Amino acid sequence: MDLTLPLTGFAVGVLVGLTGMGGGAVMTPFLILVLGTRPVVAVGTDLVYGAVTKLVGAGLHWRQGTVDIRLALRLAATSVPAGLAAVAALRLLPDAAAADGAVRQLLGVALIVVALLLVARLRGALPLPLPERWRGALQGGGTYAAGALVGALVGFTSIGSGSLLVPFLVSVFPLAAAQVVGTDVFHAAILVTVTAAAHAQAGTVDWPLAAALLVGSVPGVAVGSWMTTRLPSRAVRAALAVLLFLTGVNLV
Repeated sequence: MDLTLPLTGFAVGVLVGLTGMGGGAVMTPFLILVLGTRPVVAVGTDLVYGAVTKLVGAGLHWRQGTVDIRLALRLAATSVPAGLAAVAALRLLPDAAAADGAVRQLLGVALIVVALLLVARLRGALPLPLPERWRGALQGGGTYAAGALVGALVGFTSIGSGSLLVPFLVSVFPLAAAQVVGTDVFHAAILVTVTAAAHAQAGTVDWPLAAALLVGSVPGVAVGSWMTTRLPSRAVRAALAVLLFLTGVNLV
């Protein structure tokens, strides 16, 4: 049995457990740059891989009462249609090469943005000190706009459900830290599951690859979570920010 893919899943799972970052920011670039997977297939495969973990996490947060269900559904009202539209847009491109090129470019830009957000969090610049007038607007129509943006990015790149949405939630809504995480995971479970299904219907999922990665990632997340109190998480996040930035530059 080839242990390369389960070990890869384990390594990504450890990073997710250590940093709280979504696996897409690490797994999708790895599939493209290291394993040579087609970008569109890498996105679809990562979404299937992510849907399983998000559904488990959403169930746990629901039982713990750490989900703002109304906010999660408001986000999903625009993120799900935008995610489906993104998958449909990929299918409308003239050929596979054009679709792969578009995904690769947008993925690179998304990784650079995620890296910069990581640096901002490390420097204490998040949450953003927003004026009340702005905060009120963002809690209204801005929430639907944020959902649409995140949904489109997830459909195109598999990145965004946590990496980009959490900074928005902590800056705009007066939620406890556990509620931010729980609401984000619950919303992501809806969005990622629907967009994964759309990619599956489009035939852009490598099922054996997704299964092999899951075998390693589940214990990896558990090990990473255990290590959070034993390793300097700030140093890990800083190293991850550098890695994501350089990977993004390589993809653009």
